[in-house]
Amino acid sequence: MADGLGTRAPAAAFDEAASTYDSDFADTTAGVWLRESVWSRLTPFVKPGMHALDLGCGTGEDSLWLARRACRVTAADGSPAMLEKLAAKAVRLNLAYRIRTVRLDLNASAAAEPPAGQPFDLVLSNFGAINCVDDLAALGRKLQDWLKPGGVVALVFMGRFCAWESAYYLTRFDARAARRWRGRARATVGNQSVDVRYWRAREVLSGLGPSFRSLSVHGIGTFVPPSYLFHWVEQHPRSFRALADCERRTAHLWPLSRVGDHTLIIARRVDTIGPAGSPR
Repeated sequence: MADGLGTRAPAAAFDEAASTYDSDFADTTAGVWLRESVWSRLTPFVKPGMHALDLGCGTGEDSLWLARRACRVTAADGSPAMLEKLAAKAVRLNLAYRIRTVRLDLNASAAAEPPAGQPFDLVLSNFGAINCVDDLAALGRKLQDWLKPGGVVALVFMGRFCAWESAYYLTRFDARAARRWRGRARATVGNQSVDVRYWRAREVLSGLGPSFRSLSVHGIGTFVPPSYLFHWVEQHPRSFRALADCERRTAHLWPLSRVGDHTLIIARRVDTIGPAGSPR
């Protein structure tokens, strides 16, 4: 059973999306490849026995991956339906003993924190959960509290500019080509409209604050197309493999690391901040 911590109104939009999220994204050829590309960047930081927090866990693919690697996982999401999907998967795969689910609103006050006991060794937030956050600085303060000194945070978010999206819609003279550029838009989740923020990498790093040192920035979906083109991926497997290979080799390079459908930032919490703002 999930604990209820810091939740506001039920996340009805994401509850609606839960039933089809895996078939629409997580289980598709491109969806699996994109998630595994995040895991490959994160693998050097994942150790057996560590305590990991999966923020915006959705239906739990990342939580299950961490549990398979002998991590203790706190899986947090605002959607009860998403957490139920994760819990069912964990039972089916005999991983429930390593995963605790928590209902959590990322925009809740700092007092409404996930249960930690001990601070976390790793925090992962994959595929856009922080695009629903109102205040990145507030999230950064929570992450500082939740992570051990030396702990690692990995944030995957939708950036301000997506080369694929702008090119696709510009060729169709569609105003959606520029929908991210203003930094805020309405998006459809399930059958409902939700407010979404599109962050620049420097905004996310600034929100984390001086307690964190950036380790790397990677594009996720730089050459591999966004989810609304996944049908094309299924129809053109050779082209997809070529695009995936290009992304594998170049997505860490600037500016390609900033123009994907998503951006991955990996940062480490440094021990102490000195008077001049530099790590001791």
